[in-house]
Amino acid sequence: MRVSSHQYHINTIQNIQTNSSNFNDKSVQLATNQRILKPSDDPLGAVMLMNLGSEIDSLEQYKTNMNAVNYSLGQQEVQLTGIVNQIYSLQSLITTAADASMGDAEIKALGQDMSIAFPAIVDLLNATDSDGKYYFSGSKTDEKPFQLDASSGDYVYSGDTLVRNVSVSDDSSVINNIIGDALDPGADFLNAMKDYLVDVNNPPAGGVGDKSREMIDKLAGFLSTISGQVTTIGATMASLDSITTSNEDIKTFTVNLRDDLSAVEYPEAFISMNESMAAYEASMQVYSSVSNLSLFSYI
Repeated sequence: MRVSSHQYHINTIQNIQTNSSNFNDKSVQLATNQRILKPSDDPLGAVMLMNLGSEIDSLEQYKTNMNAVNYSLGQQEVQLTGIVNQIYSLQSLITTAADASMGDAEIKALGQDMSIAFPAIVDLLNATDSDGKYYFSGSKTDEKPFQLDASSGDYVYSGDTLVRNVSVSDDSSVINNIIGDALDPGADFLNAMKDYLVDVNNPPAGGVGDKSREMIDKLAGFLSTISGQVTTIGATMASLDSITTSNEDIKTFTVNLRDDLSAVEYPEAFISMNESMAAYEASMQVYSSVSNLSLFSYI
């Protein structure tokens, strides 16, 4: 088949461009240690790299989520532990007040100490984070969870019952908050303690022995509830430690797989680069020689 001079020039230029492009691609691969520079280099490998990258991004997001949950639950645990300490103080004071031999002045003195410990409990139940968001209000984080109702004078829970769940792996999530209504359902303890303080600060003729013993029972129930929530937080944070370890193992495997898939085979790439350069130089030499020929060269 006869090939025209024009077609020859086109074919030769295409060969030069192809070899030049191959040389440049291999040079970049060797410089970056990236085998796949564009999807056409390895379509299936490019899809796999995209999927692996997406999985690594998800694992990074899970890590961020777990750090946030750990911090939030840790702060809530601090508040609840503070409540437990105040409960122990009240327990000692109320047990002393239950003694029938206590006089009015002594009971009032105990009442003054109780009047310091009790507001501390209310403050801890209404604790906020660094942004001023209430820990124990459910999703209504701008609403103080326990407030005195203006009409009844009793404490009421003003939050909601939404427990926020945060994803920490592909198939699991953990709680991120404790609900105030689960700490003191119906504000029962707060109202009972509020009413008890009225009697302690103004002791009736028969003393406060019976009321103190009733209050001790309510205090024990409140302590049990708070301690149970502290245990829930502890169990959740322990599970986060386990999930963190598992996620880190998965991430390490995924990163290694991605690196293996994308890494350049240096000997193969180096040989291919040299072959492209040799072919490029040969094509240039031939093209240069042929381009200088004309019909007059044969006359």
